[in-house]
Amino acid sequence: MIKKYTYILWITIAVFLTGSCEREIDFELSAPSLIVDFDGPPEITQEPGYEVFLDFKLQAASGLKEFKILQNGQLYETITFVNEEISDNYQFLFTIPEDTDNGTNFNFTFELSDQEDRLSTYDLLVKVNTTFSELEQTINGTQVISLKGRLNKDYSLTSDNIYLIDSTLSIENNSTLTIDKGSTVYFKTYQEANLVSKLVITRGSKIEAEGTAEEPIILTSDKILKNETPTPEDWGGLFLYGSAPTNEGDDVFGDGFRYGGNLPNDNSGRLQYVRIEYAGKDDAHGIHLLGVGSTTQIHHLEVYRNQNIAIRIKGGRVNLKYVATIGHGGYGIWADAGWQGNGQFWICQTDRQATLIPTNFWNQARSIEMRNDESFFLKEPRTTFNISNVTLIGNGYEDNIDNGTRRGVRIRRGATGILQNLIVTEFPDDGIRVEDLDIEELGQSMILDNTRSFNNEKNYEQEAESIFLESSQYNVTEDNVSGISTTNFVGSIPSDFNPTAISNWFTAAPFIGAVKDASDNWTTEGIWFKSLDGSTN
Repeated sequence: MIKKYTYILWITIAVFLTGSCEREIDFELSAPSLIVDFDGPPEITQEPGYEVFLDFKLQAASGLKEFKILQNGQLYETITFVNEEISDNYQFLFTIPEDTDNGTNFNFTFELSDQEDRLSTYDLLVKVNTTFSELEQTINGTQVISLKGRLNKDYSLTSDNIYLIDSTLSIENNSTLTIDKGSTVYFKTYQEANLVSKLVITRGSKIEAEGTAEEPIILTSDKILKNETPTPEDWGGLFLYGSAPTNEGDDVFGDGFRYGGNLPNDNSGRLQYVRIEYAGKDDAHGIHLLGVGSTTQIHHLEVYRNQNIAIRIKGGRVNLKYVATIGHGGYGIWADAGWQGNGQFWICQTDRQATLIPTNFWNQARSIEMRNDESFFLKEPRTTFNISNVTLIGNGYEDNIDNGTRRGVRIRRGATGILQNLIVTEFPDDGIRVEDLDIEELGQSMILDNTRSFNNEKNYEQEAESIFLESSQYNVTEDNVSGISTTNFVGSIPSDFNPTAISNWFTAAPFIGAVKDASDNWTTEGIWFKSLDGSTN
């Protein structure tokens, strides 16, 4: 089955003529191209009764003529273009008949022709077979169960076993992965740059990972099993794909999986007392939340020593409470694409530099980045947030010392919302920046209040300075909060704002900062939290 979506691609062709007027220059338009959103070799293994899908981008400078699909050499479907479009988008869906025998192969050929009858082709092999493997092996004297492939059924990881995820384990077709409290799940590391291990929860499926403070769930590097030193970028991270709205569309492809839809309250499961360590390989992030809905429960989540972005949110309605990104390389928390959600008790603390030369972590990595859309700032649904009780600590600021270019908070590209009860400090560049909003929105839909930004190279920038710092209407200052430093996030000062005024999702916390004091410290409950120095309670 093919679903067709058309979009416009603007191409400007500049032809320069030189010499006499009698001279002609032939300009040859490029051949058609088939761009496939799929990693790895052109083959997919799937079980009988389940779906195979691919997303194609079709382009032809001289105009698209015909897109033909062959199955085992026979015509499967033809799409003819009558308007000579230069670009189109197609979704290929194929359901393997339930009575198909294992070992059966389906060979598909995709042929795109342009108005000059030039061809671009892509061959896909669909193998019908078992998609999930479960093998016992020994690593450094420890018995482990190695898991990989596509899981089309419910599955449980029990705390009395040790599990290793090898390459990709994806939970598919409305299945549920349950991880027992107290479980440690290891991810295989590879020397090869293009090989990476990751856990994927696909749209419609769930993860139920309910740890406790005393028995947390740990997702980490297999180097620990091998008595080697784990490092950021050892494995790929955790991916949750949901059916909640995004401003990218209702059916978005990312890394071979789909997300988005029209279910704001979609449920991808729960993560509580979970620590994700040493992820971020191959430009992945610690945890990806893509179109994740509001009934998904995420609290007491830590991303520790991640290479790239610790928590990446694209659209959706998911809320996050009691989350920490510790020692992150890139951004701490980045949300865009129409995310609409709540956040409370966030800690971002890192000792890693971001630099311009050489470019490292995009050279301006921030602890919090909120965007809507790069090109259309008012695109709907619009990124809109309610965030309170946050402490952000950079890698250190000292006068006349080059500590890189790391920054604190940036609200941009049309994102808007409420930021209350913030501490932002120790960034070698700006602490808080607000921009790209109409003046009428500042102080209305966009509010920055009850905030302390201090000991940064520049504490406030743009509208964060001109509107919120310089107005007596807001409790926004450059005053220090006693005790807060590069090595300590515990501490707060009283605030006139209690976030329960926003909604009953919030916990009463009329103070500025993420952790009230040493006697009321959610990071010291049990052993679930790992500090910057690697210690746990």
